[in-house]
Amino acid sequence: MSPWHERSNGEKLTPIIDFASVQRLKASMNPRRTMTVHRQVCIIGAGPCGLTTVKNLVQAGVTDIVCHEALPETGGIWAYSTDPDRPSVYESAHTISSKALSQFRDFPIPETYPDFPSHRQVLDYMRAYAEEFGLADHIRLNSRIESARRDDQGIWHIEGRGSDGPFHETADHLIVCSGHHREAELPELKGSFDGERIHSGRYRRTAPFAGKRVLVVGAGNSGCDIAAALSRVAEHVSLSVRSPQHIIPKLMFGRPVDMQYAKIQNFPGFLRRALVSLGLRLMIGPYRKYGLAEPDSSPLAMHPTLNSDILEQFRHGRVIARPGIKEAEGDIIRFVDGSEGRFDTIIYATGYKIDFPFLDPADCVWADEVDVPLYLKIMPEAVDNLYFVGLIQPIGCIWALADLQAGLVARKIAGTWRRPRDIDRRIAQEMRRDRQQFVRSRRHAVEVDFHDYRREIARATAEVG
Repeated sequence: MSPWHERSNGEKLTPIIDFASVQRLKASMNPRRTMTVHRQVCIIGAGPCGLTTVKNLVQAGVTDIVCHEALPETGGIWAYSTDPDRPSVYESAHTISSKALSQFRDFPIPETYPDFPSHRQVLDYMRAYAEEFGLADHIRLNSRIESARRDDQGIWHIEGRGSDGPFHETADHLIVCSGHHREAELPELKGSFDGERIHSGRYRRTAPFAGKRVLVVGAGNSGCDIAAALSRVAEHVSLSVRSPQHIIPKLMFGRPVDMQYAKIQNFPGFLRRALVSLGLRLMIGPYRKYGLAEPDSSPLAMHPTLNSDILEQFRHGRVIARPGIKEAEGDIIRFVDGSEGRFDTIIYATGYKIDFPFLDPADCVWADEVDVPLYLKIMPEAVDNLYFVGLIQPIGCIWALADLQAGLVARKIAGTWRRPRDIDRRIAQEMRRDRQQFVRSRRHAVEVDFHDYRREIARATAEVG
C-alpha cells in the first residue's frame, strides 16, 4: 500500500510516514517472521489420539492449547493418500476391532456402519467428532514439529515449520499424540536381491503388483491384509512367518471376536487364556492345516492377528505360508527350511520402531527397547509435564483407550488429579507385570489388554484423585 494519501479532487498530500517506517511496519506484520507464542499446552498430532486429547482438555476447562498436525488434514493415517511418502492406511483397510469397541466414550459410531468400518468411514467418524466438539479452532494443519526441548525452568521450547515458514513456541505442557508409525523396521537381507523391496508403509493398492510374484514378510495385521488382497491379482503370493503367530478370525460364532472376548473380561486370567485357546481351536483347528507352525504362547500373551480372509487364502492355496528368510540370490529367495522360490517383489510388513526424533534423546530412547518406562504407558518419571497419548498396542482399539488416557492427562493439567508420589515404583511394577503377561520382545513393548488397561486407568484415577 502506498504511503501517499489522495484527496477526492486528486491532489496528493505529503507522506504521512516515511518509507523506513513502512518497511518496519511490514516486517512486524509479516507472517513468515519467527515469533514466540506461549501456550499452556502443546499437542503433537491430530490423528484420532490427538483429536480426543484436544476434546478432553477443552472439556476439563483447559483451552489455551495448540495442536500441530504435519499433514494438510486431520485423521492421521486414516486420511488415505496415494503418496507413498505420507503415513496412510492402504486402500482396502478396515478396522480390526468391531465398531462397538472402536468408539469414543461420548460419541457413538453410527448404527449404519458395518461391524468393521472401512478407512473412509473411520475418517468420516473422526471428522464428525471434531466438528461436534469444535476442535478445529485449536488445530494448526501443515505444521511439522522439528524440535521440542525442555529448559531448566521446565518450559518446553517447540520449533517447527508451517505454511508460513518456521516458528518457535513455548508451552507449559507437551502431549505427544503422533503415534509410532514413523521409522520403519527393516530386517537385514543376506545376499543380493534383484527385485523390488518396499516396506508395507509404502503399500497402497494391489494394482501395481498384478501378475507378479510377491513375498510378504510378517504375519501381523498389515502383512496378512496385504497378502490376502494381493492373492486376488498377483501370479503368486507367499507369506514369510519368522515367528509362529496366532491368527484369529474376526468373527467367532457369528459375532465379532472382540465382543465375544468382552463377555469373559472379568474372568480370572488363567480361565480367559484357556477359553480363548479352546474357542480358537474349535473355530479354525490346528495351524498346521494352514501351513503354519504352532505358537508357543497363549493368544493373550502376544499381539494376535485378526484376519479371517488370510486363513481362507491359505486353505485355498492362494497364499503359501513360508518360514523365515535365509538369503537371496538374484530373484531367488531361500528360506530357513531349505525351500526356495522366485519373486519379483518383497513387501516387509515388519512394523516400526518407537521413535520421536523431535524429542531430546534423554527424554525417550526406546527404539531398541523391550520395556518403555512410562506410568500407565503415559507419563515418564523424570519429566512431569510430558505425556504420551496413544503410545500403546492394545488387543483392541487404540483411540478408545486414548480417550481414557487423554481424560486423565486433562485432569492432571487442570489440577484435579496428581501423579502418584511413588511413580517410579509403579512404573517398575507395571514393567514386571508386563514381562510376565506378554512375550518379551520389542513388538510387545507397549502391549496392553484392552479391558485390563481400561480398568487400570480407572483405578489410578480413583486412587490419586
